[in-house]
Amino acid sequence: FLFIIRANGLTLCFQDWNVTWYTAHPDLTQCFQHTVLVWFPCFYLWVCAPFYCLYLRFYDNGRISLSSLCCAKTQTDRNTLCPQILAVLVIHLERLRGFRSSIFLFLFWTLAVICSLVPLRANIQTIIDEVCAFPVYPTINPCPVEDASFLSKVLFWWYGRLVVKGYRSPLQAEDLWSLREEDTSEKIICDLEKEWSALNGTQALGYKLSEQTQLLRKLHKEQISGFCLLRTLAKNFGPYFLTGTLCLVIQDAFMFSIPQVLSLLLGFVRDEDAPLWKGYLFAFLMFLLSCLQSLFNHQYMYTCFSVGMRVKTAVMGLVYRKSLVINSAARRTCTVGEIVNLVSADTQKLMDFVVYFNAVWVAPIEIALCLFFLWQRLGPSALAGIATVILIFPLNGFIAKMRSKLQVQMKYMDGRIKLMNEILSGIKILKFYAWENAFRERVLGYREKELNALKKSQILYSISIASFNSSTFLIAFAMFGVYVLIDEKHVLDAQKVFVSMALINILKAPLSQLPFAMSTTMQAVVSLKRLGKFLCQDELKLDSVERAPYHPGEYIDGVVIDNGTFSWSKDSTPCLRRINVKGQRGSLVAVVGHVGSGKSSLLSAMLGEMEKKSGHVTVSGSVAYVPQQAWIQNATLKDNILFGHERKDSWYQSVLEACALLPDLGILPARDATEIGEKGLNLSGGQKQRVSLARAVYRKADIYLLDDPLSAVDAHVGQHIFENVIGPNGVLKNKTRILVTHGLSFLPQADLILVMEDGEITEMGSYAELLSRKNTFADFVKAFSVCERKESATHRGNGDMGSASIQTMEAISDTEQEQDQEEVGRLTHADKAHTGRVSNTATCPDISNNGQTHQHILSHVTQFQSLTSILLCFQSFYVATSCQLRRLESVSRSPIYTHFNETVQGAGVIRAFGEQSRFILLANSRVDHNQTSYFPRFVATRWLAVNLEFLGNLLVLAAAILSVMGRATLSPGIVGLAVSHSLQVTGILSWIVRAWTDVENNIVSVERVKEYAETTKEAPWTIEDSPLPSDWPKSGSIGFQEYGLQYRRGLDWALKEISLSVNEREKVGIVGRTGAGKSSLALGIFRILEAAKGKIFIDGINIAEIGLHQLRSRITIIPQDPVLFSGSLRMNLDPFDGYTDEEVWRALELAHLKNFVSGLPDKLNHECSEGGENLSLGQRQLVCLARALLRKTKILVLDEATAAVDLETDNLIQSTIRTQFEDCTVLTIAHRLNTIMDYTRVIVMDRGHIAEMDSPNNLISQRGQFYRMCREAGLV
Repeated sequence: FLFIIRANGLTLCFQDWNVTWYTAHPDLTQCFQHTVLVWFPCFYLWVCAPFYCLYLRFYDNGRISLSSLCCAKTQTDRNTLCPQILAVLVIHLERLRGFRSSIFLFLFWTLAVICSLVPLRANIQTIIDEVCAFPVYPTINPCPVEDASFLSKVLFWWYGRLVVKGYRSPLQAEDLWSLREEDTSEKIICDLEKEWSALNGTQALGYKLSEQTQLLRKLHKEQISGFCLLRTLAKNFGPYFLTGTLCLVIQDAFMFSIPQVLSLLLGFVRDEDAPLWKGYLFAFLMFLLSCLQSLFNHQYMYTCFSVGMRVKTAVMGLVYRKSLVINSAARRTCTVGEIVNLVSADTQKLMDFVVYFNAVWVAPIEIALCLFFLWQRLGPSALAGIATVILIFPLNGFIAKMRSKLQVQMKYMDGRIKLMNEILSGIKILKFYAWENAFRERVLGYREKELNALKKSQILYSISIASFNSSTFLIAFAMFGVYVLIDEKHVLDAQKVFVSMALINILKAPLSQLPFAMSTTMQAVVSLKRLGKFLCQDELKLDSVERAPYHPGEYIDGVVIDNGTFSWSKDSTPCLRRINVKGQRGSLVAVVGHVGSGKSSLLSAMLGEMEKKSGHVTVSGSVAYVPQQAWIQNATLKDNILFGHERKDSWYQSVLEACALLPDLGILPARDATEIGEKGLNLSGGQKQRVSLARAVYRKADIYLLDDPLSAVDAHVGQHIFENVIGPNGVLKNKTRILVTHGLSFLPQADLILVMEDGEITEMGSYAELLSRKNTFADFVKAFSVCERKESATHRGNGDMGSASIQTMEAISDTEQEQDQEEVGRLTHADKAHTGRVSNTATCPDISNNGQTHQHILSHVTQFQSLTSILLCFQSFYVATSCQLRRLESVSRSPIYTHFNETVQGAGVIRAFGEQSRFILLANSRVDHNQTSYFPRFVATRWLAVNLEFLGNLLVLAAAILSVMGRATLSPGIVGLAVSHSLQVTGILSWIVRAWTDVENNIVSVERVKEYAETTKEAPWTIEDSPLPSDWPKSGSIGFQEYGLQYRRGLDWALKEISLSVNEREKVGIVGRTGAGKSSLALGIFRILEAAKGKIFIDGINIAEIGLHQLRSRITIIPQDPVLFSGSLRMNLDPFDGYTDEEVWRALELAHLKNFVSGLPDKLNHECSEGGENLSLGQRQLVCLARALLRKTKILVLDEATAAVDLETDNLIQSTIRTQFEDCTVLTIAHRLNTIMDYTRVIVMDRGHIAEMDSPNNLISQRGQFYRMCREAGLV
């Protein structure tokens, strides 16, 4: 073909194929070189520049300062002055808009360079476009991808430094890069929350919801909540995801070009007259196409993983924010374990969905293209392959449908994780009651159902994978067989066979990816529904309480409830009715009533936590809230008190003194900088309550809602706190205080008293007014005034008698600095292990081990080939870094779950203090910290794949060039075999190393499970040959023989040389200061901690010689913190079903719960929520009493068992104990001294030893420590 151009009388050939193609020395015509090769780059620049400038106009990343390199790039060439001027303008526009690297100009310069190389016949030199300037606001250790050049981004060269660093030395969190702005939680969630709120018919946090909006939300929740979430995610992340999809399409184009070039190469080998240069061209073209396919494929994977990471961050942020605003009714349907499962398992499934979703629609297209090209090669014989594929697809469609039904395993996983969280929170109760077996069976029951579903799902998945893996052989066998059978003239030459095999090998990828993509999609659909359902749960109505600003000097009521009716949900019966309250500014309002009368509910109504049926609630000013059960963060004591506020030393010291915390600081290892553990497990109940109160006092709020804050402290400390904090002369004297209390001694100082009964305010007035009316309140006060007067105070410095002594704090503090693996077991390990960390072990490794490790091992074994030395070289770098990144990512994941746990449990406190924004920022920082290790971890895979696939492409090039060079001696069949197998090596190389590395990474999960499994265990639960009578203990006598106890070796003795005998049926009271060893005695009797020296005898038998369950099941304790588990009320009383319903009802009657339980719709089958939150604290304590009454053992230990109940209920409990346990030995760790004044003996503990021991009367006559306590309590 000749394209003629006539100019100035000369005839020039624009393009001549005889010069370019049909020749042994190819070249381009002079006309072509001086026109197209010069004009094409300029044409590209002029045509595309307007569109690119428009793009820069709308995307501003901030201005970049001018640098010398930027100036050097603006130097022009006189021969192309106009295009260069345009390029200079684009460079400066990019600098002004904050673009550091430019693919637009890179393509222009690349075209200009390539086009200039042909006429010059010069060697090709790579031009790397380095960064032109530094950012205006540098970040700490910024991600190098920000400033990387275009080639560096494409080839992942920017990642190399971290790989080398990880190989040379262990990586630390400080070595990792900061997240890019577009990957941070603040950026992602802020954008997504607006879209979600708009789509879901809501407004962002802090806005009111209309009735129509609520109706729309209800509709979304019930019907299309999952679709709404998917639509929101698609709107935010879809554009970036589509760029990855474009890379995938381009990658497919290159992939399908390779078999065509292979066909040309085999045709060249067969044609002996073909010029040699064509063979080299085909060889280099195959190499180039393979490299481009690899680069675009990994850019696609990089984009998908980046989008997946952002989706995970976004969904976790939405779930966290939702947990802060979900209402009480919805909260009771979503346990902490279920919420943690949403942010662990379900977000991971969404991430997998993002990565593999494109295979759902791309794979069928790839299959169709493969079959089309095969039709071109083999004609109608390709129908046999089509028929094989058609047979495979229905099978896998059926399998995918079956697997989607098996996703019920998620329900079992939720139940298991939920139960595990409860077990970890209440592990001490399980050990006290020897209930481990019952709850282990419950966990194993969930796990067995989960594994059965998982097993069936994996079997179906294996069948699906096997069918697709064998499909390539079946397709090839069918097509080649039919091809040679239908016509004798059909001969399978090398070109047809190996090109067809190359296409069939391409066909293998979509056939194998499709079932996994379909499975992932099905799982993601389930997760989307679960997440959407949670995100569409009803929220607290912000208009339930009218917030009014406080103006100093203006006389207004702090809290006003006008004819209010409240319930915990829309459909439930109101639990507060006809409530009318006015809390005047600066007044003290006391709320009293029996257990379950609605006192705590009244405070919740003031906080807006309840559903307002009618009436009006107004709160003027800021609010501070002290819950009945103290909520403590896993932080230092100081951080718990400051609660995000700046420390002001004088006020801080005043708060510590007023809340009676200064004496405790002297005992704590690091004073107020001491880490107090998750849920404050290292503090006693009274210490936790005082920290919770100090948090509120430090806030300097206008209104204080105090839910029985003095119940967990002894009378003397309670009196101190009332006088210095709550009372008329306390630091809160000018604040509005609503105090729920059982202490009658405080009532005369209250400005207003509300008497509640059955959800209503039955009486209201001052103390004197209520007494003068001679109604129920007056009768109540007269009946218990003597008791209350007697216990108005206890011994000076006694502190509170908590369930955990200060030695526990010292022990845990010590273990955090120097672990002793031998002693980590037993309860100490359960206390020390954070719930988030154990949840992380119980969820994520499970998911990993359930479905991944064995697949990677199988893939590694089946794909193993040669090239060991080269693979080991890459593996040594990659594995060293990848494993460390996996470790850092795993370590940083646990704090996320711990923070979620804390937030869900303390959401009411967080909302009351208005700290939602700060906690959201804390959650963002934890998620971002986790993503800083996840991001380089998935980039490491791309870095490895690019390098190894480039090595594989070099093998393709070598095989092709050697084939060209030896075509005289090589047959087309040998060439086809060599090149087609070298093409397969490209993928196999990276898969071998990645599969092996994934095995090593997933083994980390196994190691963590193994670590927990090998933790030092308790003594055996049962000893078969122990000399234990069946009716032991028969009398209930207890003997301590030089007994000593340490929480850990090297620490001070918690108990020293304790020697005493407790006779059968004897009633012994135990008193003493905080850390004196009271609770240690109880822990020693139950062998929660083993004796460091000495022995304990019960009925003459050394308890160290019998099994733990043999001991614990035959003695009983009523703990200070009443713990209930999710399940029926009957299960909480009798998990082994060892008692009849009549016996259970009798125990409930004696525990004064029969009327309450009888009024429940399901009675004994009433479902207790997680932690028993749908029962009041006092009711939970009565359930614990009912447990003890059911067991009716010869030995009963009471650990401040009546701290949370009112005086009337306390009197009933004490009466029940005296009558029902009359023939039992009772040890009481006393809180109210009047309860032990009729005991046989009183033991006064001091610093781990017995300071005094005698009858109460004798101790009083001796005028020692006990006398001083009684004198301060008004008993003498």
